[in-house]
Amino acid sequence: MKMNRIALGVLVVGGFLAFALLRPIPSAAVSLLMVDNFEGPGGLKNALDNRASVFIKAPSKVMTSVRNDTVAGKKTQVLMVRYDKKQTGGPFDGGGWAGYYTLLKSAGAVVAATQENPNPKPAQDQYLDASGYKALTFQVRGETGDENFIIGLSDQHWDKVGDSVKSEAIGKYLPAGKLTKEWQKATISFDEFFIDYTRLSGISVVFEGDLFPAAGGAGKIYLDDIALE
Repeated sequence: MKMNRIALGVLVVGGFLAFALLRPIPSAAVSLLMVDNFEGPGGLKNALDNRASVFIKAPSKVMTSVRNDTVAGKKTQVLMVRYDKKQTGGPFDGGGWAGYYTLLKSAGAVVAATQENPNPKPAQDQYLDASGYKALTFQVRGETGDENFIIGLSDQHWDKVGDSVKSEAIGKYLPAGKLTKEWQKATISFDEFFIDYTRLSGISVVFEGDLFPAAGGAGKIYLDDIALE
């Protein structure tokens, strides 16, 4: 009887080990990728050391600057984006455009000629493989709470044609359902965009005309901790 109990115990332990070995090993979680927390020296580079700037077409206007603020009880630096989106004038009488972008790709560059290679080809753009991430997140608030914008996300294809795939109005991704004067965390699932996440190019904040009344819209928004999670 004692031997039978020992044999039974060996079978149970052996079966458990076999089951454990057959189960798939979960992949390690990909850590958060900080695109920009605006804590650097400022200028035209983000935390990935890639270009960040504004895009403008008259008569619309946009500008940015880094400001001191308090987010979640912590003093920090944030990006202020001031916009004035017109609805008439400019190309096709659409008021032009206004927005901010930050690149995920590392742009190619001219390669110096050498004696062995007097006509080198330029280095190619290096797109970001973000297949290990599930969402774009950032902290945001408005100056008054009446502001609005959408997010654009581009891959290699959309980068080549100079455009991006757009989200819905930002309120959909905020706990309050709209911008307020208080900081909120926006979470935009990658399911919102049908693009190639192995070759991401950039993120844009876009002040689209149809977000505003016929007279246009102007305001200030503040951004911090743009990241992939």
